[in-house]
Amino acid sequence: MENEFSLDMLVKEPTDVRLLKELNTLRPIDKPIILFGAGSWGIYYLNTIKKYFSKILFCDNNPEKWGTTLEGFPVISFDELKNIYSNSFITITSLDFYDQILEQLEENHLQERILISLEGFIDPDFNDYFNTVKNNEHQFKKAYDILSDDKSKQIFCDRINCCITADKKYLIPLRSTSPQYFESEIISLTDEEIFIDGGAYIGDTVEIFLKQTNEIFKKIYSFEPEKTKHEEFLRKFSGYHNIELYPHGLWSERGVLRFNAVDDGSSGVNKDGDTDITVVSIDDVLNGKPVTYIKMDIEGAELEALKGAQNTIKRHKPKLAICIYHKPLDLVEIPLFIKQLVPEYKIYIRHYNINIFETVCYAVVE
Repeated sequence: MENEFSLDMLVKEPTDVRLLKELNTLRPIDKPIILFGAGSWGIYYLNTIKKYFSKILFCDNNPEKWGTTLEGFPVISFDELKNIYSNSFITITSLDFYDQILEQLEENHLQERILISLEGFIDPDFNDYFNTVKNNEHQFKKAYDILSDDKSKQIFCDRINCCITADKKYLIPLRSTSPQYFESEIISLTDEEIFIDGGAYIGDTVEIFLKQTNEIFKKIYSFEPEKTKHEEFLRKFSGYHNIELYPHGLWSERGVLRFNAVDDGSSGVNKDGDTDITVVSIDDVLNGKPVTYIKMDIEGAELEALKGAQNTIKRHKPKLAICIYHKPLDLVEIPLFIKQLVPEYKIYIRHYNINIFETVCYAVVE
């Protein structure tokens, strides 16, 4: 791997140009575009392509959605896709069920109908990502320099290229097979772990943690502001006296913020959100108490939450697993902030998805 980061390591063709090229090749063809996944991400993709195509259908595996419409476009079943629309073009518009849908299409010999650009198409914040990198080149160079192994540097560069091109080919070979947040070659767990789960959702990470520790640990502090997730979390872990759920978001200080709640696991702080949530800082909650491991997947609030945990991190130097994919500059700002807090941290990056989502920064004192 190169010793120094350079713009020459990146591709130059931006996402919107590449997408437009592919759409232009399809427009003369009188076939509908099938958006597989009739949820919030399906609507997002719909708004991206409907100016190019009038024939658009949704497909979904949920029988309750069959025969309905979403944003005025019909929702069909997978059987209808196979029997009537097998020659149409398909893009997968579900994050939670991406792998299952891809396998379903492959098993039915429909993988060649998948649109490569559209299935990798990403948040509009990333559409001019090459210039984002160019305008912040010094920061990107500094972040690259602090990475502790060649794999991290490769992921760093290929994730940037994926953001620029929306082409998943850059990240598929680098996708880790370890459980997310528990990278086996980086994270070593003991029987004395005190774990903070920022963005607990319904307890999916806690379940993995319990398996990784054989349920031998000291304590888990879980933070989840979305009320609709609390009941299932509490039901799952009602028998554990040392798992505590805080119904708050994590931030740099205590307060109340607007919050946008959606069903696909991507709820987050948003000034135009539909509800208010209380937020707290880790420093305030722990008030000097020790912690050995902090995980954060909090939809773009990670940097603010780290600012609210800086005293705890400086004092106890816990293992960190922090998501760095929600905002265009998370890839550089979060690792640099962590390194500034504890210079002896070794910084690693690992990736867990086929597109730009689920990139994690690990920090450990070795």
